[in-house]
Amino acid sequence: MQALLVLDNAPAHPPNLEELVYKVLYLPPILQPMDQQVISNFKKLYTKHLFRRCFEVTENTNLTLREYWKDHFNIVVCLRNDLMAWLSATRTLTSAWKKLWPESRSERTF
Repeated sequence: MQALLVLDNAPAHPPNLEELVYKVLYLPPILQPMDQQVISNFKKLYTKHLFRRCFEVTENTNLTLREYWKDHFNIVVCLRNDLMAWLSATRTLTSAWKKLWPESRSERTF
């Protein structure tokens, strides 16, 4: 079995992985799909879901925003927001990859 490890130029990725992994491809900055509005779109969608949840919880109660953050925002809520934002961003992700890899025209979700 052969595999190709595709990495962008993020500083967290170690250089010279070719010594450890059989095939590594470092994408040039112009071809990095996550830089093509995917990250920005994900952040916007996360914030949208975060505040929607905040307003849903505090709208019909006497909770203050501070009480919401203290008593009702936790890792589970955070992960649910991540999931909702990720599911909402799949169209942007698909579009970004089509620019990089036009032959991949199948309509699959990530």
